[in-house]
Amino acid sequence: MVPSVEQFIECLKADEDLQYKVKLALKAEDISALASEAGFSFTAAELAKSFAHLLLESEDERAVALFDGQGWDAGEMLWSLKSWAG
Repeated sequence: MVPSVEQFIECLKADEDLQYKVKLALKAEDISALASEAGFSFTAAELAKSFAHLLLESEDERAVALFDGQGWDAGEMLWSLKSWAG
């Protein structure tokens, strides 16, 4: 995981205003911009890859819990799988 992403996550845990702003973010680019405003520097791609890396490096049960925690419905899941595969 990119160190600045890890630092941002730690900051996020303690900052309720920032948590609210992140909840409203729709894209990785939005979160990256919010992080920049808070003094952290990472790209949307680094954020996405950090999350993917976390999934890949986690024990199976944790990886499934993190994935399921995204709250995707079946339609979103199917669209994502179709899009990612090709």
